[in-house]
Amino acid sequence: MDQVTVHVRRHPGATLFSVLKDVFAGHGHGVPPLWRETVRRAIPTRAAAVAGPMLAARDCWIPDRVALVENLGTSNMATLVKDLAETDPDLLAAEVATFHSTSVPPGWRRLLDDPAGFLTAYRQLVDAAWTAFAPLWKQADALIGRETERIGVAVVTGGLDGLLAGLGSSLRYEEGTLRLPHSCPTHLTNLGRRPLVMVPLASGHRAHMYGAERSDALWIGYPVPGLGRLTGGQTHHHVPGGRTDALGAVLGEVRAEILRYLTHTPTVSDLARHLRVGVSTATYHCQQLAAAGLLHRERHGREVRLLPTERGTALTQLLAMPFPPGS
Repeated sequence: MDQVTVHVRRHPGATLFSVLKDVFAGHGHGVPPLWRETVRRAIPTRAAAVAGPMLAARDCWIPDRVALVENLGTSNMATLVKDLAETDPDLLAAEVATFHSTSVPPGWRRLLDDPAGFLTAYRQLVDAAWTAFAPLWKQADALIGRETERIGVAVVTGGLDGLLAGLGSSLRYEEGTLRLPHSCPTHLTNLGRRPLVMVPLASGHRAHMYGAERSDALWIGYPVPGLGRLTGGQTHHHVPGGRTDALGAVLGEVRAEILRYLTHTPTVSDLARHLRVGVSTATYHCQQLAAAGLLHRERHGREVRLLPTERGTALTQLLAMPFPPGS
């Protein structure tokens, strides 16, 4: 890993496409409901009817221009929209037909039946969605800046392995191998001299995207740490049991549930599975609790376990009583 060239990209197209997949494919990226509804309501009905089935599909492959990531080097959404407008619809249809040579999925049939009409509808959909989402994207700028610094430090200090292992998405990094959740025939399985491009996504806490078929880069999209700050902590993580008590009112339900679960001495991965969030999200919340002196880490063999401090135990015991009825 010390020989890998790493770049970080502020890429609005990747984040917007993640949001659109969540809107049309059923919450798979964990976008907060208010954001999702804001974007959904902004999209013209006809554009949604024409291009929505493509976004709802769970294909492992989507043309980079459609996914708004063909140009990884720009942070300007206007450039990406211009690229989309200049796309030749017939060439795009031919690319899709070639990839799906045996059976074209239903989501792509509108494109093959009317390439120009499909591309026009999709461009309208992207324009409307971006207009609605752009203010939220601007709010994420500071988070992405901090993530860029974090990756830079990891590269300089030789900590890239640990960073990749804690991305908190569907990708897994184990013993020098990056494991992708889907196997596509177009994937290039060796990094070679390609740079690794990290793309923090300011969309949802389960956001995940990647491109492994390009010869110029292997890029990975993952949830930007600290996304809950943009929604006041309301990233709508699943909290097992749905408890309501003073601990949750003070710390927020996610961090309260972390303190409750520390009696199991979990690893961060155990905790992420329990909360049904990404590892990077669980790591972020644990870092904040540790900074407050409420939990600490202990190494047990090859594992690092999480335990409450005396202060954390005392706070949990004090505040973990349920609210009385009618309060």
